[in-house]
Amino acid sequence: MEVQIKDSKFVRDLSSKAVLNTDRQGLDDYLVKRELAKRAQAEQSDTKERVTKIEQDMAEIKTLLQQLLGQRDTNGN
Repeated sequence: MEVQIKDSKFVRDLSSKAVLNTDRQGLDDYLVKRELAKRAQAEQSDTKERVTKIEQDMAEIKTLLQQLLGQRDTNGN
C-alpha cells in the first residue's frame, strides 16, 4: 500500500517505508537524455578511431614518400 506525501511526485510504501518517485515524465526525460548521451559518446569514440586511422595512414604515406625519395637519390636522379 502506498500513501501520498507532501511532494506530489512521491509516495511512501507503507510496507518498506520507502519513498518512491512517481514522476513518469521525469523518468522518460532522463531515459531520452541518457540515450542521447550514449549516442554522442559512441559518435565521439567512432570519430576518435577514424582520426587515429587517418594519422596512421598519413604516417605510412610519409614513410613511403621518404623511401621513394631515398631510392631516387641513390639512383642519381
